[in-house]
Amino acid sequence: MHRAIRLLTNKRITALMTAILSAGMAELASAYPVAGAQYYWSFMVASPKRRPLAAYVNGWISVLGWWVDSAAVCNFISSMILSIVALWYPDYAIQHWQQWLVYVLLVWLVVAINVLGSRLIPAFNKMILGLACTSLTATSITLLICSRHRYPPPSFVFGDHTNSSGWSSDGFAFVLAVANAVWAFLGTDCGAHLCEEIPNPGRNVPKVIMYPIAMGLVAAAPFAMSCMAAITDVTAVLQTASGLPLIEIYYQGTGSRVGATILMALFTFCFFGCAVAVGTTSSRTLWAVSRDGALPFSSIWMRVSPRFLMPVNAMLLSATIISLYGLIFLGSTTAFSAMIGASIIFLQTSCIIPQAILLYRGREKVLPERYFNLGKYGTAFNATAVVWVVFLDVVYCMPVARPVTKANMNYVSVVAVGSVGFVFALWFATKRRTFVGPRVDVELMMRRREEALHVHVSQKGDLELGSTKARVNAEVYGV
Repeated sequence: MHRAIRLLTNKRITALMTAILSAGMAELASAYPVAGAQYYWSFMVASPKRRPLAAYVNGWISVLGWWVDSAAVCNFISSMILSIVALWYPDYAIQHWQQWLVYVLLVWLVVAINVLGSRLIPAFNKMILGLACTSLTATSITLLICSRHRYPPPSFVFGDHTNSSGWSSDGFAFVLAVANAVWAFLGTDCGAHLCEEIPNPGRNVPKVIMYPIAMGLVAAAPFAMSCMAAITDVTAVLQTASGLPLIEIYYQGTGSRVGATILMALFTFCFFGCAVAVGTTSSRTLWAVSRDGALPFSSIWMRVSPRFLMPVNAMLLSATIISLYGLIFLGSTTAFSAMIGASIIFLQTSCIIPQAILLYRGREKVLPERYFNLGKYGTAFNATAVVWVVFLDVVYCMPVARPVTKANMNYVSVVAVGSVGFVFALWFATKRRTFVGPRVDVELMMRRREEALHVHVSQKGDLELGSTKARVNAEVYGV
């Protein structure tokens, strides 16, 4: 797997492109402040004839994206756990089946926490956020202090690069590194799913979407530099027995197995908090799409447990699919890259579908008045986002290592094409006759939008709102 060392450049490029993509989402969230986000936006901006298909495809892609992203997170955590074991037992050779068992254990532990501790999830998330900020700061300081007498030259940290991908082109290896950095900024749409819970969502949700990008870039820069400063042997980092360079960087930086273990354990626990959050999101996305009848046997997955007050069936189905997807471990040494690639392809594509529809139909023709308005730059932002994601979709289907063998084959293209093929086959077989799209509370959506615009509805305004609502209902639902 490639390991380009120009981390800061990668992050800056990725942050910029993610910001452009997210700005388009923020505008849509301001125009249509509903919790369904991309799934609902695709329905609202598409033509009346194509609305059901647009919502159906985006809903399925979102579900698939959260499934494979949950798999990637649990895969990463399993690698971290086994890397600690390998650090203490140098002769230990990690077997694929062992990693799969740890992975499955993590998947179902996430289920247990989400189901049995659903009422404690908000407090758990706050605790993880605080621990993550503290751990990031403590780790950066620890690495810088422990390696203070042997810092590498600035040229190594800011200018050097190492291409171990097998690709002869350093430029393409750099492209792979930039693409991989996207995973660090994945999930900027999460704020859009909180329209039901955030006050004045038409105004505040765009901020929730955009702010984490800047925060992530600011936090990543010192951490990346401290890791680079800690490296004394690049070859050992690239060829670590566990396949996870971070544990070797911690070990080289601290010079202590105990120190490296503590830092990795903190990082692992914080990442497990991410796994719990992603598991929650994947099950809720599945539940929301099932509620509108987009999936087979939707009546089962849409049920909310009266005991646990959450969609247990959706959670169990998600965990089962994710566990089976992890079987890719048994035959591929690049499983982690495949999972990351698939998650980015699905989730990023779901974000650009409504933006692509806007470009096709005309932004001013489709979008209503909104608080967050990209104005004359909107077309450029939407077009750039679409081109960027299409570029990522192609890059992530390329081999991540050369020469290509059966063991390191990149199966992202197989997963993506097979999944999308199934989605369209299901549409033409049954869903095009039964699926009508999500039911939108037009009045609530319009009031949220007006609240953001500081429109105070008088009695006359109420009559105008009712008339507008009737027109929107006639256009959307034909009633």
